[in-house]
Amino acid sequence: MRIAALFFGLGLAVFAAFAGPRLLSHSSDNHFVYLADAFLHGQAELTRRPHHQNDWASYEVLEVTGATAEQHGSPVKGFFTKRGGKPNEFRTLAGEDIDIPPADRGTSTRKDFVSFPPFPGVLMIPFVAIAGYGANDVVFTVLFAALNVALVYLLLRRWAALGYSARSETDDRWLTVLFAFGSAHLWCAVLGQVWFTALIVGVTCHLAYLHCALDARRPLLAGLALAAGFATRTPLLFASVFFLHQLLWPASGERPSRDVLVRKLAFFAAPCVVVGGLLLAYNYARFENPAEFGHTYLANGTIARIRDFGLFNLEFLSRNLTAALTLLPSIDGTYPYLHLSKHGMSLLLTTPALIWLLWPMRSNALMRSFAVAGVSVAVPIFFYQNTGWEQFGFRFSLDFMPYLVGALAVGGRPINRRFKTLIIAGVLVNALGAVTFKRGGFGGLYNDYLCEEPK
Repeated sequence: MRIAALFFGLGLAVFAAFAGPRLLSHSSDNHFVYLADAFLHGQAELTRRPHHQNDWASYEVLEVTGATAEQHGSPVKGFFTKRGGKPNEFRTLAGEDIDIPPADRGTSTRKDFVSFPPFPGVLMIPFVAIAGYGANDVVFTVLFAALNVALVYLLLRRWAALGYSARSETDDRWLTVLFAFGSAHLWCAVLGQVWFTALIVGVTCHLAYLHCALDARRPLLAGLALAAGFATRTPLLFASVFFLHQLLWPASGERPSRDVLVRKLAFFAAPCVVVGGLLLAYNYARFENPAEFGHTYLANGTIARIRDFGLFNLEFLSRNLTAALTLLPSIDGTYPYLHLSKHGMSLLLTTPALIWLLWPMRSNALMRSFAVAGVSVAVPIFFYQNTGWEQFGFRFSLDFMPYLVGALAVGGRPINRRFKTLIIAGVLVNALGAVTFKRGGFGGLYNDYLCEEPK
């Protein structure tokens, strides 16, 4: 615990140093502050019109007359799709495309929401109650990031204490540095902003879940942590596979009796079902659809790839795999000659020590749990409509990074000079992101090259 406390302090100092002047004020994308304020007023709809148009969910409540009112009633809720050649096409919250000629349109009211899962907004309620819209999401994010450094160290030491990992304390310190500072965790921790705050808080919930789910020893706490996780980052719902695998094939090898198995499963499922039900009700209250979190209504429903392909589609797979695995900086004749894509960089460049996952020296039941859960969380991400743009590295990797680092810990490959060199290289690469990404004076370093949008 003493070393974990030191790691918390180290993380706090490092993240605060890289955040720098950002610590003095909230970020420009403090969506969770708006959401916390809405919750304080007992509602899901925002109490204030967003100060910009980036990644808010909204739709129109449109009064209609004439034939449209006779057929569909008034008002209608939804958005004009703005498809080419279809200026009158209006998609309702029920997903029906109807034609509304200008003559039938009356007054329109816009409703604004935060589309991101709400748990970080819930956590911010005390801060917003005190500071209002001035609540500082940068400081909030830095604190949780520092907590993550301590949590990952404690988790690594616990695996070693139980004999599932053969790592020494020194080894686990190196792996902690890898996770905290040699991955996307470093540059995501120093920005605030809704996207990165969600990822960092999601890591906190995920690490707490892995502590409780090991050998399925604390099923109720594991369920609570997982529920908080998927109420922060939806892909973490698929991390439930880790608990189920540990329940049926525990790392200890001591499979519980049928009665114990059923009881543990019930304790684990209870908070997940309760929180899941609340999320479905929250979605219905906003969008009249329990399965709609709101991303369909980003930019008032006019993002073409979402409108035409939905949130998950095979069309997005190649782009996401490119962003995650093969996208590299470009060198050209335009100053500053080296350019980084806002779609990110290959994980093998930003966290090069992951290459050792290809040559593990040992395997056990815990390693198999890491593999099954990691794949379960990662696969939906690769079919998602967004690569993570804008980003320095593949930021969505934080949703499955605990399993990758866990596999490195259990895999047993010696943390020798080459391993340490790769860890240090990852720290330096991500430090570059922490210094330059979304920082004034470095805009020319970034552009948006990748490949064409899906047609």
